[in-house]
Amino acid sequence: MIARYLLPALSLFAVTANAQDGAWPGFRGPGRDGIAPSAKPLVKWSDDEGVRWKTELPGPGSSSPIVVGDCVYVACYSGFGYHLENGGEMKDLKHHLVCVERSSGKIVWDCIVPGPLEKRPPRVQIVEHGFASPTPVCDGKAIYAYFGRAGVVAISLEGKVLWKEDLGLPSPDAPAATNSVERGGRRISLRWGAAASPLLHDGLVIVNSSEENNAIQAFDKKTGKVVWKRESANLEGTAISPMLAGPASAPYVLMALGGEIWALQPKTGKLLWSVETDTRGGMSSTSVADEEMIYVFGGEGKNYTLRIGAKDGASRVAWRSKNVEIPSPVLYDGKLFLVNMQGMGVCMNAKDGEVLFDGRLEGRTSQVYASPVLADGRLYVVTRKRGVFVYSADGKFSLQARNELTDGTQFNASPAIVGDQIYLRSDKQLFCLAGK
Repeated sequence: MIARYLLPALSLFAVTANAQDGAWPGFRGPGRDGIAPSAKPLVKWSDDEGVRWKTELPGPGSSSPIVVGDCVYVACYSGFGYHLENGGEMKDLKHHLVCVERSSGKIVWDCIVPGPLEKRPPRVQIVEHGFASPTPVCDGKAIYAYFGRAGVVAISLEGKVLWKEDLGLPSPDAPAATNSVERGGRRISLRWGAAASPLLHDGLVIVNSSEENNAIQAFDKKTGKVVWKRESANLEGTAISPMLAGPASAPYVLMALGGEIWALQPKTGKLLWSVETDTRGGMSSTSVADEEMIYVFGGEGKNYTLRIGAKDGASRVAWRSKNVEIPSPVLYDGKLFLVNMQGMGVCMNAKDGEVLFDGRLEGRTSQVYASPVLADGRLYVVTRKRGVFVYSADGKFSLQARNELTDGTQFNASPAIVGDQIYLRSDKQLFCLAGK
C-alpha cells in the first residue's frame, strides 16, 4: 500500500530531540509559537542574492517545512489538484514526505503515501490549500504526519513507514453541534480539508482530526494505537492545531472549537475545564500563551484571552478584542502581533488588549495565508504572491524589507528559521535563504 522512493542515501546522522540550536521540529517552531530563538537570518534577499539553494518538490502543499539535524522535511501532494493542467484524477492522489539535505538541497528520500478520495472535495480545499496542509512533527527519532483521509503516519529518519492509522468516521452517538454557522437561514458545511498540525507530548501524537471524524485524538507514537478520543460536532471546520498551556508541572492540551474552549488532560483526554464562547466555526489560528494568559483567536466573533490561574469559567476571561482569520498570532515582548488574510496588521498589549497598531501593512502585501514568524526582533510575513515582507516587532510594523523570488506559484506555508537560515516553500520549490 505504501511506496517509498529512496535516492542515494546520505550517511546516517544523529539527531537529538532537544537540539534547539539547530531545530525547527514542528508547526511554528520549537516553542510552537512562531518565534525563532537566537536566530539571525537574512533581512534582504532576491533571485540573485541570498538563495543558497532551491529544490523542486514533487508537488504543492501549505504544510510548513521542519528542520531536525542535517535534514529539512516537507509534506507535499501530487496526482490531483489545481496545479495540474487537467486537474488529474482523485484516484491518483498521493501524499509525500520529502527529506532534503540541509547543506545542498539534495532530495535524500521521498516517502509516498497513497491518498485516494471517496468523493470530490470542496473547491475551496482544492484551490486554497490542497491536500498537504498539516505540518509534520519530529522527535529526533521519527517524523509524524497527518494526511487527512490518508490517516496519521509515522516515518523513520530513513524514510520507512513505521505505522499508519486511518482516522475513521464520527461515532453514531457523538454529541450534536450546538454552535453551527449559518448563512441565509441554512447551515454551511465547513469541511474544507485537513489543516491542523499534530502535537507531540509524553509519548503521544495528538491530532485534531475534525475534518474526518469531529474529534481530537491521541495515538501512541511507537505503535499508532489510539490512546484516547474526544468527539464533538462543534469541531467541524476547526483547523486549530492543539497546543500545551498551563503550569509546566501539569500542562493541559488546549483546544478551541465552535462555542467552547477545552482544556484536556494530555494522557487521557479527560475534560479538565471548559469555557463557553459565542465563537462559531471556521477557526484556524493556533493559540499562544505566556505564564499568565492564553490568547485564543479564530472563527466568527472576538478573541478570548483566558487567565491561566482562574478557578472557574466565569473568571477565566480576562479581555476580548479584534479577531484574526487564518494566520496564527505571535506573542513577543508583551505584545501580540496579528496579521489577517487581507494584509491588515494589529498589535496589542498582551496584558489588557490595548491596541497599539491597527491598519494596513506597509507595502501592499495582498493576500496572506501563512503565519508570521519572529526572528532577531523582526516579523517575517509571507504573502501568497507578493513576496516576504519584513517588519519591525516594536509595535509599529515598520517595513524593513520586501523580498521576492521568481517562482510562478503561490507561497502558503510559514517559514522555518534556524540559525542564519530561512527555509521557505512554495507550491513548486523549497528555498534555503542564507548569507555566504
